[in-house]
Amino acid sequence: MALTTKKGKAVRSKDVELRDTYFADAADRLWDRNKHDGYATVPKTMPMVMRAIDELSKGKPLGPTYFALFCATWDNGFVRLARSPDLPYASGFTGPRGVRVWQERMKLLEEFGFVEIEASGAQKFGLAFLPNPNLVLLNLWEKKKCQGTGPYDPPALAGLQEATMSAFLERAIDVGANDVTRAQAKLNAAKRPAEAEPAPKRTVLRQPKAAKSKE
Repeated sequence: MALTTKKGKAVRSKDVELRDTYFADAADRLWDRNKHDGYATVPKTMPMVMRAIDELSKGKPLGPTYFALFCATWDNGFVRLARSPDLPYASGFTGPRGVRVWQERMKLLEEFGFVEIEASGAQKFGLAFLPNPNLVLLNLWEKKKCQGTGPYDPPALAGLQEATMSAFLERAIDVGANDVTRAQAKLNAAKRPAEAEPAPKRTVLRQPKAAKSKE
């Protein structure tokens, strides 16, 4: 259930009360998006998404790269990469090879569908768009399930763990992520066999009654 509901507000109110019981002046010391500018809205499923991304890219962690990219947006899923020259550093890549390694990670994210990249002028990595990561991950998981036990296409799908996806789905339901629940319901509905249509009623033609003869 979404936190905008009465139940959600009650939960938040109790959490605030409990927080203030143990942490003095918490309200004055926290970071509050309602008071401070310079923020990105992040889905509460993001930790699970990042874990799943790292499972897909075994040996080449993509979570930090994706999170740095997500935080460079302005709630519009769009990044002018040339205006964010610190993205490789924020992703954990430094030194002469830092930019190149970051670009390799970006290409992997693009292959999995978590980012779409377009050139801008002479810059190959000029513009980026980030689709809904919840739905991208859900579609990748569905693709793996449809392919059965493998070999998988792409092979990286083999790394995506069922435990991670279960935790992702549970978290999505817990926080009221209706994008996930609606997409999952649609996928489940598509798998259900179509109900057998009732056989059409047979039309029985009745013979007209013979006219009675007059005596």
